[in-house]
Amino acid sequence: MQIARWQAQNDFDYNRELVGGGMTFTQWLTMQLNELLDSLFGQAWDSKYTWWLLSAIGVVVVGVVGWYLWRYHPGLFMWQEQKQEACEDTEDTIYGIDFDAVISKALGREDYREAVRMVYLRTLKVLSDGGQIDWQPYKTPSQYVRELSTSSQLSSGAATANPAVFRRLTTHFLRVRYGNFPATRELYDEVENLGKEVVHEP
Repeated sequence: MQIARWQAQNDFDYNRELVGGGMTFTQWLTMQLNELLDSLFGQAWDSKYTWWLLSAIGVVVVGVVGWYLWRYHPGLFMWQEQKQEACEDTEDTIYGIDFDAVISKALGREDYREAVRMVYLRTLKVLSDGGQIDWQPYKTPSQYVRELSTSSQLSSGAATANPAVFRRLTTHFLRVRYGNFPATRELYDEVENLGKEVVHEP
């Protein structure tokens, strides 16, 4: 009888402290949050707002994760057409192109996206001609960044390449080409300057 009386009292209902016993994780989390808010705000906090607070926290977390992925992994947000275009970029060549003429035409029609692309391909040609990279149509920009870092450490020739500058140039190219970043005149000017800095005389 005494045990039954104890079980009927809330002070001895230890099961409510555990996740389980018919309580879902959301209910348990809501209960814990309510207790925390009650301890912070006392009677001033109305538990009916707890669900809205949880929802707001969830939206913020999803937004932060989404922003991080969009900022640092733009390829995840490409549409199918853009992914197809990315695959077709392996068809790009660095030979037989009058880069100055193509860039000039792109600038004339304010196609800064194409101008940035041409500056990047022109830089690849300079590096390839100088033996700093082994250009192949199937290689990715990231492969060239790693390749240049390795070759610049081993190179003892007159012309050296700056891997850090090339990495920045590659980042701009990838963001414009695949990450939906707007290509402006200011960005093109920066890319052009980076392209000139990649190879320098010691």
